[in-house]
Amino acid sequence: MKQPNVLLVIADQMTPFMLEACGYPIAKTKHMKALAERSVHFTTAYSPSPICVPARSCLMTGLYTSTTGCYDNGDPYHSFIPTFAHYMTNAGYDTVLSGKMHFVGADQLHGFNRRLNTDIYPSGFIWSYPLLDENDPEAMAFDFAPQYQAENIGPGWSKELQYDEETQFRALEYLRHTPKDKPFLLTVSYTNPHPPYQVPTKYWELYKDADLPLPYYPDDMEEKYSDFDRAFIRWYGLDRKNIRDPKHLIAMRRGFAALAHYVDDKLGELIAVLDEQGLRDDTIVILTSDHGEMLGEKALVQKRSLYEWSARIPLMIDYPGAKPREVSTPVSLIDLPATLLDIVGQESVRPMAGRSLMPAVNGSTLEEVPVISEYHGEGIMRPSFMVRKGAWKYHYCHRSAPQLFNIETDPGEWDNRAGDPTLKDIEDELNSIITGGQFDLDFIEKDVWDRLSQKQVVNAAMATNKTAWDYKVENNPAELYVRT
Repeated sequence: MKQPNVLLVIADQMTPFMLEACGYPIAKTKHMKALAERSVHFTTAYSPSPICVPARSCLMTGLYTSTTGCYDNGDPYHSFIPTFAHYMTNAGYDTVLSGKMHFVGADQLHGFNRRLNTDIYPSGFIWSYPLLDENDPEAMAFDFAPQYQAENIGPGWSKELQYDEETQFRALEYLRHTPKDKPFLLTVSYTNPHPPYQVPTKYWELYKDADLPLPYYPDDMEEKYSDFDRAFIRWYGLDRKNIRDPKHLIAMRRGFAALAHYVDDKLGELIAVLDEQGLRDDTIVILTSDHGEMLGEKALVQKRSLYEWSARIPLMIDYPGAKPREVSTPVSLIDLPATLLDIVGQESVRPMAGRSLMPAVNGSTLEEVPVISEYHGEGIMRPSFMVRKGAWKYHYCHRSAPQLFNIETDPGEWDNRAGDPTLKDIEDELNSIITGGQFDLDFIEKDVWDRLSQKQVVNAAMATNKTAWDYKVENNPAELYVRT
């Protein structure tokens, strides 16, 4: 095969535990399912940081967010850090982005040749926040709870849907009209199924009578919460609004399933155009997400959590000629840059945290290595990590009691085995991955706080000057349609 094209499709906040394509017959995702059946399907894939901007910094660079300093949704990473888009540009690819990548800062390309539309969320530092005032019981950062209340979920329209429609139109236009004289990397990144759960009516109605399994809540659930959990319950305002009522849980899961179905149809349209243009046999199709969504599991919502529903993602690589199969070895989104560089024959000038998944694509057994996810930003503001190795999953939050779960016997992560003397060896091993020197925990904690005041100065000045770093899409009417 000649140098292959790459179509990288990213959904936002799409947990695999609701997808038919990942073995859960809830959201009907026939196109994802068809893709999985012809792909190397990594069934145990994790986000390297379960929040949008940090996760995407890892995806672009192959580096941990604690290396890039991209801690939360108001953080940039340096433009001198090469991304897979830089390397693929240097390998002769037309590198194009349609949709959300949530770049923060002045660099709105990070190696892409161009964007087909602008981003949906702020490019400035305004989504960085300090901790809440402990002396103010009414303080909350984001009142996210209303997004998960039944009265605010249902048929309708949103800016997110409008954005995804434009993203899709531009991507299809590119695939139909791009010159075939060089390979392309087209990244198509949707905002859905991220809330708000405002859903086109036809998708909403498809799930009117759907079987939507509800979370299990043990009687002693609050006693099992970690410091990390309690911080986000207050951060999201969940201590003031009930989301455990089945009417809310059913509504949010119906909204998620319907929007996942919507994204699935978008994937189907992209693949149909690949077929229509004779590109399918020369194009690698990759489907993934930046992170998951709790959807009421453990009575939590949103992301940022290190639990499975928040940290796990779908990951499928359809490589023409590769034998389809499922790979259960834990992997990470941070492995994709090394994989893409391997595909195009480029070598990274600095060691990446991830590793190429091409051995698994080529049919070999993938060596098992510890998979790490981290989150240090808004809501907790201190180093927090997850390590998955084999059946064991370890949660570390700086200066808090750890958690240790056996995911095979306790997939709901209710039985914290940390401190069990019979498990001392595995707990010490996983703890040492975090505390043994690979990560400078004291620096991370200080850096998270030190940059806040600096960003606030920049935010204030940019607000006064009415300046922004938004990407301006070139649109020359004289070059459209039959004008010339």
